[in-house]
Amino acid sequence: MKELTGSLEKYLLTIYDLINEKDAIKVKDVANRMKIGGASTSEAVKTLANRGYIEYKPYCNIKITEKGIITAEEKILRHRTIAKFLSEVLLINNDDIDACAEKMEFSMPDDVFERFIKYLSFMQKCSCKEPKWVKSFHKFLEQGKMQKKCLLCAENKANFDNSSCCGCK
Repeated sequence: MKELTGSLEKYLLTIYDLINEKDAIKVKDVANRMKIGGASTSEAVKTLANRGYIEYKPYCNIKITEKGIITAEEKILRHRTIAKFLSEVLLINNDDIDACAEKMEFSMPDDVFERFIKYLSFMQKCSCKEPKWVKSFHKFLEQGKMQKKCLLCAENKANFDNSSCCGCK
């Protein structure tokens, strides 16, 4: 079972953002930012405190713990990685990227999501130039059909003859 649900992650990220904006925050600040009632926010804050992500006592300021900071920064990095993939590889409209990335984060099983993030991170850090297949995919999106070189490559792969492949692997 996940230690943080999608809802609790949103609370944690909101707390992280608010604390980066101003040092002293209260439950009311979190509730106002998230546009959620105080009672629900108070319960979420108590849960985050019980799990060690924040320090909180009723009517006192909320403080984020090292565990909370690390978790929030990991979530932010994961979100940015997915958003970059959606933007730069799949060429998704900028208005839809954050909502799509968030849905992807919470809909995949953890092991699949971790593998996906590792793949995207590898692609970002790899010193090779952009894979040719990414450019070919962009052409496919523009034209609505595969380029001749890609069709030849696919045909050669089907015949297990890679000697004349176009190299769009």
